[in-house]
Amino acid sequence: MREVLLEKLHNGKFLQVALDFIDINAALKIVNEVKDLENEIIEIGTPLLKSTGIEGIRKIKLLLNTDKIIVADTKTADAGDVEVEIAKLGGANVMTVLGIMDDSTIYSAVRKAKEEDLLVQADLINVKNIYERAKELKQLGVDIIGLHIGLDVQKSRGITIADLKNEIKKVSELGLILSVAGGLNKDRIMELIELPINIYVVGSAITKSKEPRRTAEDIVNILKGGR
Repeated sequence: MREVLLEKLHNGKFLQVALDFIDINAALKIVNEVKDLENEIIEIGTPLLKSTGIEGIRKIKLLLNTDKIIVADTKTADAGDVEVEIAKLGGANVMTVLGIMDDSTIYSAVRKAKEEDLLVQADLINVKNIYERAKELKQLGVDIIGLHIGLDVQKSRGITIADLKNEIKKVSELGLILSVAGGLNKDRIMELIELPINIYVVGSAITKSKEPRRTAEDIVNILKGGR
């Protein structure tokens, strides 16, 4: 399963719908609207994971086809192996670790994920030297590198992930699956569509839209055209 999933992600461009809710019912409503779209990943956002735990992942998984990719955005900071088990118990395919954390935490997650047939994404939120840390993370065995501008930084500095084009290009040279997140919408995805990005993470532009289905569908069509 790991190898099949790695190949699938390497060879495509995917929309990852971030369910950054506290209320599981609000999350389920969005899932029901977008669940049948192609080239789509469903993310159990960190707020939702904290508020609903393993059962929240399971409830969402029940609505999805068996081939749908599910990311548990654990943002693991310690005990990497334990949090892989949490993601596995919920039925997720991918879990996330904070790339800024100690190598031992990263390696613990990677080792356990290989045993449990999951993928590990390293989230580079707040990492200062993105390229150097990404190189180290590749050596530690992570499967996906996530370049991420957090919500608080977006607000305080007025930037989004679309402002990091040079960093995205450089990190892409490492040959890992590349995910980008932070303030993405249709227009900003169009700015990035020619870059070698595999996963575009979109949250509020879809979940707060008056027409979440149509918004997600528009993005998927943009990504299919950019393959």
